[in-house]
Amino acid sequence: MKKSTLFLLAIVIALQGFGQNAYTLDEAIATALKQNEQVRQANLDVEISKAKVRETTAIGLPQVSGEASMNYYIDIPTQVAEASVFDPTAPAGILVPLQFGLPYSSTAGVTASQLIFDGSYFVGLKAAKAYLNYSLLGREKTEIEIKEQVSQLYFAVLALDESLESLKLNKESIDKSANDSKAMAEVGFMEQQDADQMKLAQSNLQYQIDMATRQRDNLLNLLKLQIGVSVEQEIVLSNDFDQLLGDPFSEAALDPQFSMERHIDYRTVAQGEELSELSLANQRAKYYPSLGGFFTHSQNGFGQELGQMFENDFYPTTIVGIQLNVPIFSSGMRYYQTKQAKLELEKTQSQKNMVMQNLQLQVANARRDYLTAQENVKVAKENLDLAERIKVSTTKKYEQGMASSLEYAQSESQYLQTLATYVNTAQELFNAKLALNKALGI
Repeated sequence: MKKSTLFLLAIVIALQGFGQNAYTLDEAIATALKQNEQVRQANLDVEISKAKVRETTAIGLPQVSGEASMNYYIDIPTQVAEASVFDPTAPAGILVPLQFGLPYSSTAGVTASQLIFDGSYFVGLKAAKAYLNYSLLGREKTEIEIKEQVSQLYFAVLALDESLESLKLNKESIDKSANDSKAMAEVGFMEQQDADQMKLAQSNLQYQIDMATRQRDNLLNLLKLQIGVSVEQEIVLSNDFDQLLGDPFSEAALDPQFSMERHIDYRTVAQGEELSELSLANQRAKYYPSLGGFFTHSQNGFGQELGQMFENDFYPTTIVGIQLNVPIFSSGMRYYQTKQAKLELEKTQSQKNMVMQNLQLQVANARRDYLTAQENVKVAKENLDLAERIKVSTTKKYEQGMASSLEYAQSESQYLQTLATYVNTAQELFNAKLALNKALGI
């Protein structure tokens, strides 16, 4: 009983671990939005922008700094004056050297400043917040692209699974037929050429299975990379091919009305236009004066010797004032900076118009591609059903000796080619649905 209990417990733990590595498409997307490196970088860009807003805000808040210095004059500065200043009887033109100060001096003080008015500051604060919104839009665009990439890779793996399942079923059938043909050729009931034909079909089918398996492994590794899990980690895709494809002939994806304002590309270029407008406003603000206030207090000490400097009195110096800076003449520099900002704004507005035109074109093309993909899937599905009926009929005839091995191999090859076409058109339809949703901004 103890051994049985431990065995069952091990199975439960193993199944729990297995479940943790199983992903539906929604779970794969959710994991990618947390662990994908591109998303992480976009999140860091947002945090950097938030820090930039706080940095810009701090420029207009009080600034306090302290400083201290200690000096030793190897040679005390010397001034000269006429001796008659100190001795009226001294002859004119006689200069007397004078030294003011002591060899050692020290100063310690604190300075506080406050910006009162600066047009560039207020514009810069708005620009920093606008850039934060621009970073948020960049993150949103990155997330949209990651969702699309994960969805495409996820369905591509499922499409290969669908192909491999049919290939392996056909392999079982053709293996049996190839073995029967070999045995019949050995006893003379079948020509060796027919047996060789079956052997060739068997070999070609195995090659297709191996190639599809390698391709699946490569796509699954790319999916792991996008999800943000280790390549060595085993994962299982919980959704199946038909479940994700849904009704291939549904018109639901064509129902949503296109809204230009909600599309990420339009919102991004509109935010870029706002940044260009703020850049122009910043250049114009450079024509305005700026005003700031300051307060400075320091203590100054002197001495003949280093020790005496701290024994003597310290003398305070306190200053309070305001400073006005008025731009007067810059030799045309500010004018041409403003002109550049105007041209950049016109360029951004032109880009905005181009994005609007491209978005309308993308929607029209995406709708047309989606409808075309629907028709292609419909035809491919009908052809697949037809090829399957031909294959089943030919197999029965072959087993009854009414069809040659060549006809049997051709029906198998025709079915596999038709299956590959159906899977490819289904994948194109799935991607067309993704492209249409992206074009519509949903």
